Amino acid sequence: MSTHMWLMTPAAIGLLALVSNIILGRQVLRRGVVFIDLAMAQISALAMIIVELYAGFDASLLSKVLASYLLTLPVAGLLSYLEYRATPHLEAMIGLLYVIAACVSINVVSVQAHGKELIDSLLGGRLLWTDITDVGLVFMVTLSLLWVQWQRRHWLEGAKFYLLFALAVPPLVINLGVYLEFAALILPALFALLFRSSLYWWAAISLGIVGGSAGFLMSLWGDYPVGPSIVLAMAAVGAVGVIVKRASLHFQRAESRSLMS
Repeated sequence: MSTHMWLMTPAAIGLLALVSNIILGRQVLRRGVVFIDLAMAQISALAMIIVELYAGFDASLLSKVLASYLLTLPVAGLLSYLEYRATPHLEAMIGLLYVIAACVSINVVSVQAHGKELIDSLLGGRLLWTDITDVGLVFMVTLSLLWVQWQRRHWLEGAKFYLLFALAVPPLVINLGVYLEFAALILPALFALLFRSSLYWWAAISLGIVGGSAGFLMSLWGDYPVGPSIVLAMAAVGAVGVIVKRASLHFQRAESRSLMS
C-alpha cells in the first residue's frame, strides 16, 4: 500500500485543479476570452522563471507564487479596465499578451545554462513531484472558488472575474504546467456544452477524471511526460464522447421518425 502513496498528491492536486478549472472555464467560454488562461499562465511562468534563475532553483514555493502575483494581478486590473471600457478586440489583445510573455521568457532563459529544462518544466508541469505543500495551496484556491461559486457568484460574472483568475492561475500553473492548465480549463467546459446545463458538472468532471486517469496511466506505461499525456488523453476521450453523443442523437431522431411513420 505504501508503495502507491506517492500517487496521492498528484491525484489530489489533479482533482482539486479540475474543480477550480471547471468553475473558471465556464465563465471563460461565456465571455469568449479563451486566450486569457494561456496569457495568465505564461505570465505566471515568466515570473517563476525569473525567480528560479536569479534567486536560485531552490527558491520556495511561496516566493514563486508571490512573484507571479506581482505580474498577474496588474494584468488582471488592465483586462478589467479594458472590458469595462468595452474595448474592441479584447481577445486579440489577450492573445498578444501571451505572445509577449512567451517571447520574454524565451529571451530570459536563452542566456542561462539550464534554461531549456526550466521552460520544459513550466510548460509540461511537475505533477509527479508535488508534495503536501502544493496540495494545500491548490486546496485553498479550490475552496475559495467554491465559496465564490456558492456565495458570490456575481463576482464570476463581473469585472472581479479577472482578479479571481489572476489569483487562481499561479498555484495551478506551477503544478500542472501551461499546457495541462489550459486543457483542464477549456476541454471539460467545452465538452459539457454537449449536455443540458443541469448536467454541466457531471459531464465536465467525468471527462476530467477519465481523461486524466488515462493520461496518467499512459505516462507511467510509456515513460512520457505526464502533463502532455493527460492533455492528449483528455482530448481523445472528449472526441470519443462527441462521436458517441452525436451517434446517440442521430439514432434517437431516426427512431422517432420511424415511430411517426
